[in-house]
Amino acid sequence: MRDAVVFRPVEEEDRIFAEQQILRAGAAANVSLCQYKEFSCVRCCLPHIGGDVAMDARGYLGPGGVVMKFTNFNPLMGPRIEASQYEDAFPDVGREEMERRFSRRRELFLRIYDRRQPAQSLARYMKTVQAVEGYRYRHSAVAGPFSLYIGGSVGSVCGLPECHLLAFLDREGRVGCMAHPQAETSQGYDGRDEAGFFSHTGCCRNVGCEACREFGLLSRAAFKVFDKGVAGMTWYEYSRHSTSVFVYYLRSYDQVLQKCEERGLLDKLTMQQLVAFTNTLYDDWPLRNQECADPVAILSTDIPLSERILYIALATRFRRGDFAVQLQNARARIEKRIDDLSAEVSC
Repeated sequence: MRDAVVFRPVEEEDRIFAEQQILRAGAAANVSLCQYKEFSCVRCCLPHIGGDVAMDARGYLGPGGVVMKFTNFNPLMGPRIEASQYEDAFPDVGREEMERRFSRRRELFLRIYDRRQPAQSLARYMKTVQAVEGYRYRHSAVAGPFSLYIGGSVGSVCGLPECHLLAFLDREGRVGCMAHPQAETSQGYDGRDEAGFFSHTGCCRNVGCEACREFGLLSRAAFKVFDKGVAGMTWYEYSRHSTSVFVYYLRSYDQVLQKCEERGLLDKLTMQQLVAFTNTLYDDWPLRNQECADPVAILSTDIPLSERILYIALATRFRRGDFAVQLQNARARIEKRIDDLSAEVSC
């Protein structure tokens, strides 16, 4: 499921992404994976929670360890699944340890931050929290590609870059940047570029993952499934399991999800039941002759983009001289499987 990385020219990436924006559902294109409803994803600022790109012999592991079977293809990055460039390689220190730090940081911030002198007090806060947490990371690069992956502050665990402005924003335990202008801690002042992670690259305005770009292109049906998957998650679980694998699963089966929604199935199925259905569809998919056309060639066919992506996710290999007939058979098979699912749910 994972192959060599393919890098593309910036101009080609822009063209591909523009095409996706036009041809994919994108009904909620203004939503953000970083801040979705009451959830915040903090993986870009906090590598210590580890990565969500977990796999075993059965397939990708999504929220709650559910196995999700699909063949990933990201036209912007090649066949790999990736979150925020670097954090997947780092060990996870655990939710309890991070929430202990978050509580202490909030206490320090509220004690030191002065709304009359925000810039000066932010600098004092950063110096204090670095001393408290055992600052011992000094980034060596301030320019070039490497500078995108490192910041200016880090705790004592593993010596990895970590934003010390990341903490609890309120007494309810909501996680985010204390210097964000919309956070009650900052009282309207935007101090993200003055002290903290990525201070030399524009802080959190310039970071993000490919899954975040994919997120706004999902259909309303896919968002309904996303809501099922993240329901009841903590900030920690959301940051680990909402990104990458789950988003690319929804992108892969978006065409199927829309058809299920048309039949009123999504309201009746749990996420586990839906994943079991798509896994069976993947396992039983017949069009996988290795002597047939490259599946990536499907992207250039004149059919809806979400349908093209579905066939790639199913590892389809259409025969070169018999595409029209096989396409008709593929569509009929999917419709039949969804009709069968509808009949099962109605029983």
